[in-house]
Amino acid sequence: MRSWYLVCVAILALTSSHSFAQAMVNAECDANDSLVIVSSTDDGLFEETHGPENAIDGNMDPDSRWSNQSQGSPKTLLLDLGAVQTVKSLNIAWYKGDSRKAKFSVEASSNRSDYELVVPVRQSGGTTLDFESYPFDGVQAQFIRINSDGNEANDWNSIVEVSAFGCGEPVEKPATPVLTERKGQGVMGLRVDKTPGENFDLKGWYVTTPADDDGDDKADSVYENELAAGWTDPRYFYTDPATGGMVFRSTPAGAKTSKNTNYTRTELRGMLRRGDEGIETRVEGGFPNRNNWVFSSAPLSAQAKAGGVDGILKATLAVNQVTRLGKDYQIGRVIIGQIHAKDDEPIRLYYRKLPRNKYGSIYYAHEPAVGKEQWVEIIGSRGDRVSNPDDGIALDEIFSYEIEVTGKREGDAVIPMLNVKIIRDDGTEISAEPFDMRDSGFSVENEFMFFKAGAYSQNNSSPDPEMDFDKVTFFKLDYAHAPAPEGVVADSTSTDAKVESAAPVSVKPAQPGILFDDSFADGSRDNGTDDSDSNWWTTTNSSAIEVSSGYLGLVSGGSGRGIRTTFEPQLLGEGQKLLATFTFTTPETVGEDRDSAFRVGMYDKLERAELEGDLSASSKKPNALYDHLPGYMIDFDINLADASAANIDIRKHKADEQGRLLGTTKGYTRLGGGGDAYRFEPATSYTGSMTIEKLADGVVISGSLKQAGALLSEFSYTDEGSEFNSIGMLAFHVNSKTFGSSKKPDTPDNGLDFQNIKLEILP
Repeated sequence: MRSWYLVCVAILALTSSHSFAQAMVNAECDANDSLVIVSSTDDGLFEETHGPENAIDGNMDPDSRWSNQSQGSPKTLLLDLGAVQTVKSLNIAWYKGDSRKAKFSVEASSNRSDYELVVPVRQSGGTTLDFESYPFDGVQAQFIRINSDGNEANDWNSIVEVSAFGCGEPVEKPATPVLTERKGQGVMGLRVDKTPGENFDLKGWYVTTPADDDGDDKADSVYENELAAGWTDPRYFYTDPATGGMVFRSTPAGAKTSKNTNYTRTELRGMLRRGDEGIETRVEGGFPNRNNWVFSSAPLSAQAKAGGVDGILKATLAVNQVTRLGKDYQIGRVIIGQIHAKDDEPIRLYYRKLPRNKYGSIYYAHEPAVGKEQWVEIIGSRGDRVSNPDDGIALDEIFSYEIEVTGKREGDAVIPMLNVKIIRDDGTEISAEPFDMRDSGFSVENEFMFFKAGAYSQNNSSPDPEMDFDKVTFFKLDYAHAPAPEGVVADSTSTDAKVESAAPVSVKPAQPGILFDDSFADGSRDNGTDDSDSNWWTTTNSSAIEVSSGYLGLVSGGSGRGIRTTFEPQLLGEGQKLLATFTFTTPETVGEDRDSAFRVGMYDKLERAELEGDLSASSKKPNALYDHLPGYMIDFDINLADASAANIDIRKHKADEQGRLLGTTKGYTRLGGGGDAYRFEPATSYTGSMTIEKLADGVVISGSLKQAGALLSEFSYTDEGSEFNSIGMLAFHVNSKTFGSSKKPDTPDNGLDFQNIKLEILP
């Protein structure tokens, strides 16, 4: 036994001696080389795709960054060097490091338990997007902690790239990065640590619950702005801690919305005004306004006043609990979606499961303004004593529904049709027969519609109303409407309307002259005090714009990005033209064989106030604010392999849901293409143009390209019958690998530099 002990002591001595010798070697080295960082990790609460591994991937693109929000205390980025090294300095490239200062400190450790402060609490310089170096006395360390505590603008901690310098033993970097498991992740991209207003776009809704916290004997409501800002109620409306879903709980014991209502609810009500409290929720007398929508079968005067025409409500959800006690005709039923009219309901969509059944049924009621209520069964039956529906939906089973109103043309008449679809989790679709609503009384001047979704209890007879409740969890929820038709003006003093060559009431006829002539002399992307300037917004992500005195940069490099400007809508009269002229310089690198890779578009912004600001959109995260915008695109080919094939294409924006504006051609119909072939050379200035001319019956869309005053190519197309004549937005987009190769902002090879963009009305 003693001999084994001596062997162990010897081994320990050798190991200690080796470690000591290695530490001495590291301590005595004189080099100051870049050290390998084998992993970068954090607490798992990083922002979506901005994980800690991005900070050591060698990519200086701002989109490739680590972001984690402080919540009362600093956030730590932990770096592992793979072995004990002599560390002499740390370099950090801060996200938006040229416009704000970050607060941080740095600690080092050789064993991951005992840390030494090497950079006391300080701020970053706030003047550069490149690396900032933070040297310190050489320290023996394998682990480096960057403790970051927000910045001057907010409490987000964001680092684009980090590197360490010193000397020591060689370390091999892993072939694949070490990934931090993301905490707070629910299903379908939801977060369990966020409120419903953070997980869902609730700016277009308000919520009513069974609470009566203000003591007025009516159910309480919380409106769009407060709801979207994060309001929650652990009794009735909250985030599911397991899935991140939006939970609606309604107990029959709660308050009701009015004396005429028999049942309680936790339910959202659609608000097309999206937080603009200057628009009333509804107009006295039941007339439509911008907060509500109408059928396409309604009079044109009603459509002109409404916030939308027809519509679709899409939801993915699970019913978790229904009532089990009370009267037979009430137990187990809850309304999960509605179209509500002024007084009646074109549809109430029910889920019902009886206590003795394993599965539940889906059906709906159509309550017309004129005539008797009608019922339509989709899955199972709505009966009070029916047997278990074999094809029914179980509690906690995830499914989707779509409720859509469309207009069907019959001669000169438009027939309102109600379409309802259920989609099972396996993709199976069950659709009800389209329901004809021509005789329902909703196609009149003094009607309007709004969507509702949630848990609207249909049992007020339970003997245990606190414990016997309805609970529904939503995982996706959205609605969309077609815009009001062109050429309709609502008379604000009456309920009549007239058809003219005009757009909705808020659009003024265009007057010949210059709208803006922006040369970016003030080095700013807003219109400032100079009447010749315009506001410029990002269309893809926050890194798309780089501005300096004399130019506006569309930063693209290795990624596709877009920018846009918005202006007071221009209503073109017959013969008038809206001409956009843009002068730009290409970077040092121009891509080859890039089809339709430089795009310019003009659109009607449909009075969407949210377009007056930066908005992000991508294929993975489309933005519905770009859907359904009437408009046209011209696009330029970039140095095709077949040089003779390069031309100018003209496309028309479709009323679909790509959500990417100019980022894809999938949402467009190609009308035509042509013009002389051309090439884009590096470091060369060009002038392009896009023109839209209004005809008596249609529009002409034109594009051109010049270099040093010489015309390289031009093409026009007449879209006969088009009524497009209201324009309020100009946009540009460049595809990836088209202009520039650098991903660093503030470099001469990272996109197009616009020296001038001019917009004018020609008589």
